[in-house]
Amino acid sequence: MASVQGTIGRDSDLASIGAFLDSADPRMSALLIEGEAGIGKSWLWRETSRMADERGYRVLASQPTESESGIGFAGLIDLLGSWVDETTDLPEPQRLALDAALTRTSSDSAFGPGAVAVAVLGVLRMLARSAPTMVAIDDPQWLDTPTRQALGFALRRLEAEPIRVVLARRTDWRPDALVEHLEVTRLPVPPLSLGATYQLLRARLGVTLARPALVRVHQTSAGNPFFSLELARTWVDRGGVADVGHLPVPERLGDLLRSRLDDLPEGTRRVLLLAAAMSTPSVKDLARATGRPVERDIARAERAGIIDSRGETVRFTHPLMAATVYDGSTAAERRMVHRELADIVEDSEERARHLALTPPVPDETLAEVLDVAASRVAGRGATDVAAIFAQRALEFTVPGDLDAAFRRATAAGELALAAGDRSRARVLFESAVADAPPGPSRAEAFRWLAELSTPLGHGLALCDRALSEAGPDAAVASRIHRTRGAIAYFLGDVPVAERHARLGVELAEHSGDDQALGMAIAELAHWTYCGGGGVRRDLFERAMALDGSAGAASPRSHLAKVVMDNDGHVEARGLLTILLEETMETGDLHSASTHLFHLAELDVWAGDWPSAIEHAEESLQLRQHLDQPGAPLYVEAKARACLGDVDRARRVAEAGLAEARRAEDVVFCMQNLHVLGFVELSLGNHEAAQARLGEATELMRPRWSREFGDCHMVPDEIEALVALGELARADDLAEWMDEVARATGRAWTLATSARSRALIQAARNDLGSADATLERALAAHERLPMPFELGRTLLARGIVQRRLKRRAAARETLERALAIFEDLGASLWADRARSEVARLGVRSGAQAGLTPVEQRIAALVAQGRTNGEIAAKLSLSRKTVEANLSRTYRKLGVRSRAELAATASSTHGSTT
Repeated sequence: MASVQGTIGRDSDLASIGAFLDSADPRMSALLIEGEAGIGKSWLWRETSRMADERGYRVLASQPTESESGIGFAGLIDLLGSWVDETTDLPEPQRLALDAALTRTSSDSAFGPGAVAVAVLGVLRMLARSAPTMVAIDDPQWLDTPTRQALGFALRRLEAEPIRVVLARRTDWRPDALVEHLEVTRLPVPPLSLGATYQLLRARLGVTLARPALVRVHQTSAGNPFFSLELARTWVDRGGVADVGHLPVPERLGDLLRSRLDDLPEGTRRVLLLAAAMSTPSVKDLARATGRPVERDIARAERAGIIDSRGETVRFTHPLMAATVYDGSTAAERRMVHRELADIVEDSEERARHLALTPPVPDETLAEVLDVAASRVAGRGATDVAAIFAQRALEFTVPGDLDAAFRRATAAGELALAAGDRSRARVLFESAVADAPPGPSRAEAFRWLAELSTPLGHGLALCDRALSEAGPDAAVASRIHRTRGAIAYFLGDVPVAERHARLGVELAEHSGDDQALGMAIAELAHWTYCGGGGVRRDLFERAMALDGSAGAASPRSHLAKVVMDNDGHVEARGLLTILLEETMETGDLHSASTHLFHLAELDVWAGDWPSAIEHAEESLQLRQHLDQPGAPLYVEAKARACLGDVDRARRVAEAGLAEARRAEDVVFCMQNLHVLGFVELSLGNHEAAQARLGEATELMRPRWSREFGDCHMVPDEIEALVALGELARADDLAEWMDEVARATGRAWTLATSARSRALIQAARNDLGSADATLERALAAHERLPMPFELGRTLLARGIVQRRLKRRAAARETLERALAIFEDLGASLWADRARSEVARLGVRSGAQAGLTPVEQRIAALVAQGRTNGEIAAKLSLSRKTVEANLSRTYRKLGVRSRAELAATASSTHGSTT
């Protein structure tokens, strides 16, 4: 039951909470209890948990404190510690990661934060299947970073589950990202009325204030119940004079709380400071820290209403009390307290946390304590905390111990990188190489710096320096060559990338590391394809036999990308779907983001632009701290451009271009420039289109000229050039495309190069040749599952046929293009096709009521084709085929496929 004093003045708030919990909406939603410090948020939060429990909810609750915010997964232990045994069906990698995070087991294996995040998602789904579930957090600003990241990952992916999220937070804290994606019910906690304040003081303190005193308390506290109680308690402590106005009452709550502390002996204040600095203070630990019994101090603090001790546990009566005690001490006092606590706490992680809050004093023993804690915490997946501990270990290292300094700087750098802090990682690796002697270890640190270099071009010199120091260490040299090759690829220099990949393979052959050799061979196969060498299945098969992992750099991932770029869309989608499932199961979110990005590219090419946007946004969320953040931006921008959302497409592509320029990433500069040019082309702004597309082409052509891969900007530039009358450059680019098409035989290159050539022929009024060339393009399209490209080729041919005075054929071709554009949602291109159809005028004839698409569908029905077969034949969706059939039945007055077939057969001759 709710306490009597708690319910005073809160009936409407409790009613709102009840309505939230009783909502029939099955989707996940959130309740945000907001108010100033001391207003009663925590009490309402506890009441929400109690009411949820009474309604059959499974309540996962956490009340983090500031002193716990530096402990990895402290909040997760609160939330899931008592429920995790009910989720035995988790995949083993997730179960092991979760057990490690919750300190239920210890393991020599290290788990990444992604593995824990995926495990949390699995746990919440399983719990929600058996009962409605509530995640309740009081003061979420104090959640430790690993818990916040894991919980945020899970909550963003839970939509249909019966889960309620309840957060109680102060209004002066920024909105919480944990619930920003949810439907949020806000419950601002109002101040108490004068009458409610009177009832509160009477119920809680057993005092009845005279009206002048009550009014002064209410006015000074502004109806804040905690402040009101403190003011009234001061009134009682000072003798209960009739008018609080006669007392020197502080106007601010902080001043009032500090005055309460000032009334206590110095020794008691010292005990309270120790308690405020600890995550879980106990009487035993406080006695050890002070070196004397502390029971009398605890009793004094309890009588003053500052703490509440039950058994061996000591807790502050309100978070404000702990904050006042801690913040009221000097920085020197706090450092001293943490240093003393580091000597008495037993848990290695807790000890490291206290050491991390003290000034570093060179001490190898303490540095080793931090080393051990960093390793332990990293093993649990809390890389943010581990990175802090590792850096502090470096700061505790004895000057002159260069080996230890190098080892700790590189370890801290790798942990900072794993935590997503690339800037700090760069500083730490620079520290590592500063005083280290030349050799393979320092070469490896230089390689890390090369991978972190911005702009990318700086990494080439760092790789060269690393190679000069690698010496005979084949494994290190192989990794350096592979890094240099990858940098060269993103700088657009494919021949150099291929050369270094080959050297990486040769060195990896001697390293004895099968996985490294497999990745090196896969990279060689990838860069070879980009250089025009085709899909080297032999190399990929060898690589996958050595390394069957699912990571972003694995042979299977490289194969999926190459197959995708070579028009093998069905095979690539199957590979990427499996890779995504595997990496999500193990929590390899870096790799999952890459697989999602490539799926988004496939979605764009397949014309499923809403899915492309969804996949791109999800990829971007997963790679917030990763390299190449601009990659998903270009895919999202292209999808939005195809849908006609040109303003948003421009904004997203400009952001991606700015990021790519900053990094000197030529690949994604080209891609974002392509999107910006395509936007202008779609709008008919040919001069602006050519400026963007020409820049993209000029970045690509000098060093990446034998295979187009996923770089699709050249046909678009040719179209813009033709519209501008710049046929000489258009001819030059078309000849390049023809040459690559003949060499590779790729369907995309054959189809788009033929369309480009036909546009030039039509511009020169060679309409017969243009029509024949477009016929060849359409033949290539039969092998290309890219309906939007097909629609563009049909549009071009329809215009040529109109100019040839072949009106019936032109109408059929243009309306087929229009149907494709409408089916895809390509609004700007549908408008263009519609205007071309309108130029043909009104049809005549027996079936003038049927569009050419409807006529073709009717003819295929007459041939006995199914709707699925018709959709595949005409590159339409089944839904579009069914809609056209319904209209055809209505127009012809038939009711069945048999009647339609008979009618179509009898009139077919008059429609050609």
